[in-house]
Amino acid sequence: MRLAFALAVGIACGLYVLAFGLANPDFASDFDQSWGGAAAILHGQNPYDVVGPGKQYPWSWPLYYPLPALLIVAPLGLLPVLAARVVFAGLSGGLLAFAISKEGFARWPLFISISFVTAVELCQWSNLQLAAMLLPALGWVAVAKPNIGVAMAAQSRTDRALLIMLAGSAILIAASFLILPDWPRQWLANVRSAPHFRSPLTRPGGFLLLLALLRWRRPEARLLTALAVMPQTPGFYDHVLVFSATKTFREALTLSALTLVVFFAIVFMNPERTLSVWGELVGRLTVLLVYLPTVVMILRRPNEGEVPKSIARLFALVTRRGRT
Repeated sequence: MRLAFALAVGIACGLYVLAFGLANPDFASDFDQSWGGAAAILHGQNPYDVVGPGKQYPWSWPLYYPLPALLIVAPLGLLPVLAARVVFAGLSGGLLAFAISKEGFARWPLFISISFVTAVELCQWSNLQLAAMLLPALGWVAVAKPNIGVAMAAQSRTDRALLIMLAGSAILIAASFLILPDWPRQWLANVRSAPHFRSPLTRPGGFLLLLALLRWRRPEARLLTALAVMPQTPGFYDHVLVFSATKTFREALTLSALTLVVFFAIVFMNPERTLSVWGELVGRLTVLLVYLPTVVMILRRPNEGEVPKSIARLFALVTRRGRT
């Protein structure tokens, strides 16, 4: 049943992306920059020189992804961009469906959330990264988005899962240095120039997200705390990650409904179509209507759960220093 469910979701995601791309030939998904960077590597080019505004692979902003992310999707650089989107979205959606059904199908409302639909439409990494949280063998995809990767590491349930994530990421980073030794300098320069990366903790009410630390033994509490601290691009797709905190059908349905509330609130408020104004509103509503309700879900549970020994030692050290 899990395999059938995963295949159905994966095929549906691929067909949706294909139909949307054919109907909107001028549309550029968020995955296009990764595809362009992967194609550049395969052609012996520096992706940070050829992906961006007015460059060989046009994109509205500089390339914000680290080189290891491009290595992960390098084979897709051999395909036309629409075919690459279809494969990436289909695999990501299918893997997520397989992963989240490991403990049953109670959390299926995730797949009707605006977060999931947006992640599919934009071919974002969120679906694949949530799948990697639930399937430790895929943990190495954390390196594709280091800010989210930190949150993925924080929610690790075992030292083995953490080791797979760190070892896989290290191998990809080492390979990227062999291909382009200077990539960290160019990547960091692009990231530092971005005006829209901001921590949810700095938004109104964001400090309340730290209440999740009262349940630090729970993986979902550590995940939400890390997401609150790490700078993020405001958007709907990363809300997918928070569904790892849901345990029941009712919780998943509630969170799915709240993502729709955020989306339609943005539509009806009709903010100025500038990245800063739109992003600020999305960021505030995310804290208020997605993250804080998730904190309430977490606080209703006991402070019990799987904690890697390394994380337990780190937390004990921080606590001891705080007392002194």
